[in-house]
Amino acid sequence: LLDAELTLKLPQTITAATGMDALTHAIESYTSKTATPMSQAMALHAIRMIGRHLPKAYYAGTDLESRDAMLTASMIAGAAFAQSRLGNVHAISHTLGGVFNIPHGIANATLLPFVMQFNRPACPERMSDIAAALGRNVSGLDVEEASELAVEAVVELNRRLSIPDNIKALGVNLDMLPKLVEDSMRSGNVWINPRLTSPKDIETIIRNAYEGILA
Repeated sequence: LLDAELTLKLPQTITAATGMDALTHAIESYTSKTATPMSQAMALHAIRMIGRHLPKAYYAGTDLESRDAMLTASMIAGAAFAQSRLGNVHAISHTLGGVFNIPHGIANATLLPFVMQFNRPACPERMSDIAAALGRNVSGLDVEEASELAVEAVVELNRRLSIPDNIKALGVNLDMLPKLVEDSMRSGNVWINPRLTSPKDIETIIRNAYEGILA
């Protein structure tokens, strides 16, 4: 049951966190190794809807149309990842949430650009599709250039939603890094992430996200 009127009084922080959680579901579903044509169609549609409606739901929270669209997009993204599962963002964010009590959607949002950057070499065509779905003009660009725009679009969306651009600002302490890597690697989401991922890769993603380095 999706009743947008129940969401009209959500604080901006919750709107941002839940909206970016839904976007992470859609992006990770679209790029998952176990994605299907059906799950990808739903995921890409959800990405388009969220890119179009999340800013308005955040800035004009009583706008019923944008609230309704976000509920629908969240449901569609959920239906997509129910088929495909997710990826490294969720593998790491579940760990950060458990260790540092970081809200799940905020952890996802902050990690998402760093994992997308890591994954780009493995799925540039899919990243190009994501860039277009988020409103970037990819006409005339090769897939590598277009895939960069997908990461840029998420960085810009996070900025508009006042979400930190690094996990240090969320309270992450790198003294816990070995545990963070070990716990993240336990997640089944690592194995369906589009790019093969080792414990060293997880460590690098966490370090980059801590420093805010998109490398």
